[in-house]
Amino acid sequence: MNNGAVMEESVQRTAARSNPATAMKVAKLPVRQLVIATSLLLLVVSSIIGGTIWWRYMSSHESTDDAYVDGNITQISSRISGNVSKVLVEDNQHVKAGQLLILLDPRDYDIKIAQAKAALEKTERQAQADTADVAVTNSTAGAQSDTASSEISHANASISSAKSLIDNSHAALGMELAKLTSLQAQKQQYQIDLKRYESLATQGAISKQQYDQARTQYDVAVSQIAAENEAIQQARANVTKAEADLQQSYSDLTKTKASLKTAEAAHEQTNVKTYLSDVSKATVDQAKADLQNALLQRSYTQIVAPVSGRVGKKAVHPGEQIQLGQSLFTIIPEDSWLTANFKETQIGGMKPGEVVDITLDAFPGKHFAGQIDSIAPASGAKFALMPAENATGNFTKIVQRLPVKIVFDKKSVADYKQLIAPGLSAQVTVSVTGR
Repeated sequence: MNNGAVMEESVQRTAARSNPATAMKVAKLPVRQLVIATSLLLLVVSSIIGGTIWWRYMSSHESTDDAYVDGNITQISSRISGNVSKVLVEDNQHVKAGQLLILLDPRDYDIKIAQAKAALEKTERQAQADTADVAVTNSTAGAQSDTASSEISHANASISSAKSLIDNSHAALGMELAKLTSLQAQKQQYQIDLKRYESLATQGAISKQQYDQARTQYDVAVSQIAAENEAIQQARANVTKAEADLQQSYSDLTKTKASLKTAEAAHEQTNVKTYLSDVSKATVDQAKADLQNALLQRSYTQIVAPVSGRVGKKAVHPGEQIQLGQSLFTIIPEDSWLTANFKETQIGGMKPGEVVDITLDAFPGKHFAGQIDSIAPASGAKFALMPAENATGNFTKIVQRLPVKIVFDKKSVADYKQLIAPGLSAQVTVSVTGR
C-alpha cells in the first residue's frame, strides 16, 4: 500500500468518526485534492502557531545591533620629568595593580632629598637656639623685674624712714635749742649772783665757802652751755644728714624705676624673641614639608600600575627623556560592559536587572548572558559635542537612541574574559518583563 492510499484511508476514517455525512463526501473526493487540502490546513495551523509564538516573543523582547563592548581605558603618564632607565612591560601584557612598570633615573631627586634634609637640620638647630634664647631672655627679664621691684620697695621704705628721721632730728634740735636758752638764762642768773657774792666776800659779809659755791655754779652753767652748743651742732648735723639721706633715697627710687623700665623692655624683647622662635618653628615645618615633597618626587621615579589589566599602545623605551604628564601607554582593565543604543520606542518597558542575551561578532554562534545595569539619563545626541537643535519652522522628527549599560554575567564570559576587548561589535536582545 502506497503513502497516498494510507493517507486517504486515514482521512476517510477521521471523517467517518467525526461526521458520517462528511465521511460520505470525503470518500467521493479524489486522493490528490484530499492531500492538498490537508497540507494547506496543516500549513495554516503551523503559521498561526508560529505567528503567535513570534508575536509573543517580539512583544516581550527588544533587540539592537547598535551595541559594542565598552570599558575603562587608563592612561599611564609620568608625574615628573626624567630619563627612562627601564621599561618592565610589553604590549598586550597583563599586569596587576601596584606592579612596577617603568623606572626613571632617580639621581637628581636623591640630590634634592639630601638638600631638603640639610635644610631641615639647619632650621631645627636654629629653632632650638631661638627657643633657648627666649628662655634665657625671659629668665633675665624676670630677675631684673624682681630686683627692681624689691629695690623700689626698699627705696620707698628708706624715704619714709628718712622723713621720719628728719622730723625726729628737727624735734631734737628744737629741744636742744630750748635747753640752751634755759641754760643761758641760768648762766646769766649765776653770773649776777657771782658778782654780788664777790662784792659781799670782799666786804666780808659772806663766807669764802658761799663765794666758792656761787663760782662753781657759774662755771658749771658755762660748761653746760658749751656742751649744749655742741649738742645743738650735732642735732643740726643729724638734720642735714637726714635730709641728705632723703635725697639719696629719692635718687635711688629714680634709678630703681629706670631699672624697672629696663626689665619691662626686656620682657618686650622676650615677646619679640618668642615671635622669632615661632617663625623658626614654622620654618621647621616648611622644611619638613619640603623633605616630604622631595621624597614624594623621588617615589614618582617608579611608575606602577594603578589598576589590573592589559597594556596597550606602549610608546616609551629605555633612554628616552620624558616630560611631566607625557602619555606612556594605556592599561585596559578586564572588567568590561556593553553599551547598547536602543531606540526611544524600545525602552519603555526596560528596567535594571532584566536578562539580556548577547552575541559578539568576534565569536559567531556563541551566546553570552548579561543584565541591564542602568539606562542613560539623556539621548546620545544630547551628549554630542554640538547637540542638534531643531528649528521652529523646519522640524523633522528623528527617532532618538538612548545608551543602555549592560553588564556581563561573569560565569558566561569566564572562558572568554581575556579576549573580550572594548570596541567589539555586539547584538543584544533584552527580555522585557515590564510588558
